[in-house]
Amino acid sequence: MRMISHPIRLAVVGAVIASCSCLCAVSAGASTSAPPSKITQFQQQLEQQLTYRVNQLQVLSTDVTKATSLTTSDASTLAARLTTATANINALLAQVPNDTTMAELRAAQKAMIQGNRVFAVLTPQVFQVIEADTVAAQAANMQAGEATLLAEIDTLAGQPGYANALKHDSAYVAEVNLAAADSAHVSTTVIAQLPQDFPGDTDVFVNANHQLLAADIALAHANYNAAVIGLASGGYTGS
Repeated sequence: MRMISHPIRLAVVGAVIASCSCLCAVSAGASTSAPPSKITQFQQQLEQQLTYRVNQLQVLSTDVTKATSLTTSDASTLAARLTTATANINALLAQVPNDTTMAELRAAQKAMIQGNRVFAVLTPQVFQVIEADTVAAQAANMQAGEATLLAEIDTLAGQPGYANALKHDSAYVAEVNLAAADSAHVSTTVIAQLPQDFPGDTDVFVNANHQLLAADIALAHANYNAAVIGLASGGYTGS
């Protein structure tokens, strides 16, 4: 039975969506004439947060490179967005150590979060598109394999397992088509999300999680139906 390619990652998508605002409280209440010690403290914290994002972008870029199931279009789109975000964050990482006022640091913080959305948008986007394309590829293979199942069923004509095998073939087709439709919808919808869409796109990622789970379950059911058809050729007449 096929399981979700990134079960842990898909489970934490909801958590990373909330992380984008983690720095907002750091500068809350600070005045533009903050003492040097406060500016230095905020500066160091901001540099750390920028470093976290650089590291995350490297992980995401590696995932995209290694994901052989990604369509050419999706791989190109994700790679381009990660390259842009990496350039943006690296530019801020070079700038922030030279900032001398709280206003400059706040502007850099805003650009880091709102201009890139590394954790709130890019992270779930990469994970979910990879998973969606993986499901789509497997569904396509299973759709192509249905002809083999039908040929196997034809050999059962007139035997006790024939009707049962036909029933499971119909279920197989329905489940595979469901997985294909769900994965296609997720890929199209999720790839369309941009940093500036947050927080309006939060529901998109949550719904995508549900659809990917449904697609994986559908493939598992389809594999079960294929197994029953195989058993029927050996004389099995159960359900």
